Amino acid sequence: MWPILRTITAAFDVFFDLFGGTHPVVPLLVVSVVTGVVMLLVFGKTSNQQRIAETKDKLKAYIMEMWIFRNDTRVMFLAIGNVIRNNLRYLRHSLRPLVFILVPVLLIMVQLGIRYGSEPVAPGESARVTVTLDEGVRATELDVGLQAPFAARVASAPLRIDSSGEVEWKVLGLSPGTHELVLSTPGGPLTKTFVVAGEPGVRTVGAVRARGLTWSAFLYPSERPIPRDSVVKSIEVHYEPAGLSVFGIGLHWLLVFFVVSVAAGFALKGVFGIEV
Repeated sequence: MWPILRTITAAFDVFFDLFGGTHPVVPLLVVSVVTGVVMLLVFGKTSNQQRIAETKDKLKAYIMEMWIFRNDTRVMFLAIGNVIRNNLRYLRHSLRPLVFILVPVLLIMVQLGIRYGSEPVAPGESARVTVTLDEGVRATELDVGLQAPFAARVASAPLRIDSSGEVEWKVLGLSPGTHELVLSTPGGPLTKTFVVAGEPGVRTVGAVRARGLTWSAFLYPSERPIPRDSVVKSIEVHYEPAGLSVFGIGLHWLLVFFVVSVAAGFALKGVFGIEV
């Protein structure tokens, strides 16, 4: 799984580099429109287009029947029942393509999440770095240490919490860029990226480095997963949630993504001749 995720991440890195210096919303809009087209094409290839068209025609007819015979209670209720039944048929015809759509859309969302989900540390500010240990390992008894490059500084002694199996430090960002923290463990050193704001463009900010074959490793594919035999389960930098401003209005990137991708799909369905 990791080689596939790494290849996808590298491709997105190249794509976002093309938009260096532009407003962060620009590449997001481009990705959203492309996603809408992908969803539309996948839906068209994996759905029964004839059945969907027939079901939609019946729905329109029954809705019109409800309007024409709105004063006839018996006909009205029969039409409502037919509308409900055909809506269920439409949903049934849509389930199969939705399964195929889910995979590429989820992969795209993961890539957007590591670029729009977290705000890099500002120069002169700090963030907590938490190391979560394997079950049964006491944090107060394990010899672990954290080192930072010249562009960052470990600003606190380790806080060891046995109840949760965590060791925590405060790390100060000094110079803009993507830097590498080094965690020393009995099984060997582990690294974790630490991003300090200042450089233009959308940055890849992976908040978590986790063990392979875990949900967190899938959600944060910008770094190689931690070996499964390591005493460390995850290393997390607690960045602040990122904000996205569009014409002075604060919006969540996920809202922009879904609205634009769905709107693009519906707007272009006639161009591709696909029933949705």
